[in-house]
Amino acid sequence: MMKHEENWIALAEILGPRSPILKPLLAAFGDPAGIFAAGEEQLRQVIPDIGNGTLSSLLRRSSEREAARITLWCHRNGVRILTYDSVDYPASLRMIDEPPAVLYCKGRLPLLEKRLAVGVVGTRKADAYGERVTYKLSFEMAAAGTVIVSGMAAGLDAIAAIAALNAGSETIAVLGCGIDLVYPKQHTRLAKEIAEKGAIITEYAPGTRPNGWNFPMRNRIISALSAAVLVTEANERSGALITARYGVLQGKTVFAVPGDITAERSAGCNRLLADGALPVLGAEDVLAHFQFLYRDALHPEVLPEATQYSALTPEALRPYGLRMTEEGSLRKEDEAVVKKESKKRKNAETVAKNAAALAENPPDTSALTPRQQALYDLLPGTRFSVDVLTGQGIPVSEAVSTLTVFEIYGLIGSLPGGVFEKK
Repeated sequence: MMKHEENWIALAEILGPRSPILKPLLAAFGDPAGIFAAGEEQLRQVIPDIGNGTLSSLLRRSSEREAARITLWCHRNGVRILTYDSVDYPASLRMIDEPPAVLYCKGRLPLLEKRLAVGVVGTRKADAYGERVTYKLSFEMAAAGTVIVSGMAAGLDAIAAIAALNAGSETIAVLGCGIDLVYPKQHTRLAKEIAEKGAIITEYAPGTRPNGWNFPMRNRIISALSAAVLVTEANERSGALITARYGVLQGKTVFAVPGDITAERSAGCNRLLADGALPVLGAEDVLAHFQFLYRDALHPEVLPEATQYSALTPEALRPYGLRMTEEGSLRKEDEAVVKKESKKRKNAETVAKNAAALAENPPDTSALTPRQQALYDLLPGTRFSVDVLTGQGIPVSEAVSTLTVFEIYGLIGSLPGGVFEKK
């Protein structure tokens, strides 16, 4: 007979991350033990379109042995298992539509119900401006009492986490791989310090490799843990914008740092601002927005002593094996990206070849629910916006979330100006 933690891990392994049927199953049967005890007819009554593979796995408890192995490994390696019904499981994650059934944790999560948490995200290939701004804002917010949440990815995520640590604050990193892996590898010391002074968490079981499709799904956890999402620098295809979209769907406040309108790396932030995100010119813009909600745990203004140390220096990054980007060193690359995108938009021959390839090799939509498949079939072969769905009576929230799912599954790609195209 499986133990409590093993039941939850087995359920998580069967349903996979970001499962839309976790909450309906829990509402109907109470807990994993109740779900595993249900018969086929009961399960189909709750989830009429449940996949045959998932149904069979639930009836057979197919992940029972794997769950026992994972549980034993975690206990031996000091990894905490936070199940959906655990007291330490973040309450804000229970409020989203597709929460993790289980979180694997190193360290200890701050009590986010009483602390302001801000998800700070940005491009992996930042320029000197993005690095300076991210460090300054993150340091000053952390010094004022804010918990910085990031993905510990290369680039600005790492800069934000380092700033929080240097400010003496806790920080949370949400991984897109197993808790036993450090990705990228050069963040080994950073990961160690985050776990000592805050927490590293992931919904992926130990041993899970950092596959590309894991990261967009983990972004919903970054936004869910946070009261606000701050994008400091991002192009229009950056994964940081996926975090911002999740933030909008979850009712979070989205902030963005304005940037050079001619720089590709600022295009995503500038687009967010045009779409209604709140501009951030200094840490005070975020702190003042939340000062009354977190009156006892947040200083409403940047502390004078924080401004003395919030400038990014080589010494701030050196202990973590990172180096600052030199001013202007990426400018040519920015220009090359702009030229490449312009050429791509004008190249009708390439578009035609892509369309022909799509016809010969149709995308794999087997992971979609019947409802998602029906909406996917509504998408045209040409470029389109969210209006293609809302114009047919689909609610805006459903249309936006569905397009996000399609993008995560690699079925569509986003282009500048809120335009999408099938891949």
